[in-house]
Amino acid sequence: MEREIGIDQLVAAMKAVDEAGSLFEESLAVYEARGLKRTSDDFKVAGGSVQTLQGAEEMALGARRFLTELAVLAGLTTAGLEDRLAVRRDTVRTGFRGVCGGGSRMARPLLDPTVAGLRLLLDVDLFEPAFKAEIEEVMRAEAATYPAPSAVRVPRAVAVRTP
Repeated sequence: MEREIGIDQLVAAMKAVDEAGSLFEESLAVYEARGLKRTSDDFKVAGGSVQTLQGAEEMALGARRFLTELAVLAGLTTAGLEDRLAVRRDTVRTGFRGVCGGGSRMARPLLDPTVAGLRLLLDVDLFEPAFKAEIEEVMRAEAATYPAPSAVRVPRAVAVRTP
């Protein structure tokens, strides 16, 4: 059953997502100012510099892309183009990928601007409970969880030759 999304609800969501995006960008700038690089050898390490930068960027870019989607929906709503709203209405309720994916990569503790941005998103009544649960999971995590640690694999030919 689809619920209508009013223009006031869209505007409130847009303001929160815009502010959250700015906060995520602030965190990304802090990480970059600390000298974190994407060229280090810890790209396979959850919470390492490469993954932390990637995660912060995913959150910032995800918020910006989502803000654009909300703006399109607001425009269609205002213009009365209901025939184009159904799919977009359902899509915006699910939130955006960058929060969970980006947040799972980042070193802990999360920076204050990141936490503030996540809290802003939790207050948006537009989102489905599943998206809010993902946000809460990112906030509760005591360590980065992506990429998952993997066992060191030794090629069989090498293992057989080892005395």
